[in-house]
Amino acid sequence: MPERLVSTTCLGNLNDPSYELLLRRNLGGVFEVDELLLDWDQADTRAFVGVTELGRTIDVRLDTADGGRLADGDVLAIDRSGMVPVAVVVRLRSAEVYLVEVDRMDPIALAHACWEIGNMHAPLFRGDSDEHTVRMYTPVQPVLGRMLRGVEGVRLSVVTRELDADRRFASSAADAVVSMAPDFTIVKKARG
Repeated sequence: MPERLVSTTCLGNLNDPSYELLLRRNLGGVFEVDELLLDWDQADTRAFVGVTELGRTIDVRLDTADGGRLADGDVLAIDRSGMVPVAVVVRLRSAEVYLVEVDRMDPIALAHACWEIGNMHAPLFRGDSDEHTVRMYTPVQPVLGRMLRGVEGVRLSVVTRELDADRRFASSAADAVVSMAPDFTIVKKARG
């Protein structure tokens, strides 16, 4: 096993069948996989040293011009030192997160919950909402949990799940709209 592998670019994603086929063709048909386990928040890091499941040390120095974050299945390096080539692949761990559920007909509770999450600068991810309930995920933080439990109309539970970057609410501008009851209006009364 080499002393240290170096990765300066993501070679492709093993979850893509066409890339897997290309990789098999380039490596002579057979290869093994060695996983580099990362927490969801480590996937944004562009430079780090990690140790794979089989003990390989990999020095990751990704170009910041590539942008983006590492995704589950990204191939960082190919180790050709053994009899069979080994692809070093990113695997994102599931995280303990809060499942925040709010009735769609209670926009005040939804706004209050989102304000509490934003006030803690916690990332927020869209859940599988339906016509009655808005579902969101945010990483577990004890202080945030106490705040959200104090919001009337919010149901909070702890679940284990992968946090998908494609479902994250943008931090610079909203990229999703939550619809409210059609007859909902906000009235500002003058003090008097």
